Amino acid sequence: MKKVLFATTALVAFAGAASADITLSGSAEMGVVGGDTIANTGVVTARDTQFHTDIDVTFTMSGTTDGGLTFGASVDLDESNDADAFTASSQGGETIFISGAFGTVTMGDTDGGFDWGMSEIPVGPGTIDDLEEGIGFNGNAGLDGTYDGQIVRYDNTFGAFGVAVSAEIDDTAGAAGGDPVLGLGLRYSVADFDLGFGYQTVSSAANVDTSVTGISVGTSLNGIEIGLMYSVKDASNQAEDETHVGIGFGYSVDAWSLGASYGAYENVSYVANNDVYSFALTAGYDLGGGASILAGVSSEDATIGGVSTDTS
Repeated sequence: MKKVLFATTALVAFAGAASADITLSGSAEMGVVGGDTIANTGVVTARDTQFHTDIDVTFTMSGTTDGGLTFGASVDLDESNDADAFTASSQGGETIFISGAFGTVTMGDTDGGFDWGMSEIPVGPGTIDDLEEGIGFNGNAGLDGTYDGQIVRYDNTFGAFGVAVSAEIDDTAGAAGGDPVLGLGLRYSVADFDLGFGYQTVSSAANVDTSVTGISVGTSLNGIEIGLMYSVKDASNQAEDETHVGIGFGYSVDAWSLGASYGAYENVSYVANNDVYSFALTAGYDLGGGASILAGVSSEDATIGGVSTDTS
């Protein structure tokens, strides 16, 4: 007779509604989007002007143990999935944490050490279809999502200094598997500046060693936000090497908010030895009561095999 042993370790929380604070938040978007793509041959391909709608809902739960530990969880219904219990565990919007004097441990669809340490550049109020996140934009994901996206991270803050370490493992059933993605993030605030550092590394099942290292700096003065980031991806397969630079500005006055951002990749990994960049302008007006009017325009350029393609 075949014997199978399953071993699990679990922290059980939120047994009943009375044991935790539960909040509901979300956003809804409606508007019009459109644009053009222009190849270096002069051919214009139009993106049909169209209506755009999107709804995002997040449930958040939190509580405190008798011993003073804080715990919580959140589910983003816009990103959650229906993975069954007998496949490799995957993440799509679920996050759980426990926190105390020792620091905070978070597991699920959360940032790895690289993303935790690095600051994204300011982009202003944003737009309904995230056009400010063009092909040159880098959200600092680093190597997060190399496997199933389920990440465990420990972080703690000591005055102006913060540190985080993370891991994401390959739990694909029956596969030879790669080494875990290991991450490190550092933060430091001095005067009006926020400094960030991130590092992640992994050796895949195909024996490709990859690491990504980045630094970021940001400041805010008289309603103006400025951010700069730089990262380098290095792989034993040199076709996957790349560098990235991003800079962004944001400004708010009364009900108005404005933003400008630029991002560029050199030797972008998914198209070796080619460069891409994008630029975006955004504007918003706060109507009050949680409603805003947003507008934006962006431009992208990709040089692939000597062929330049512009998108706006």
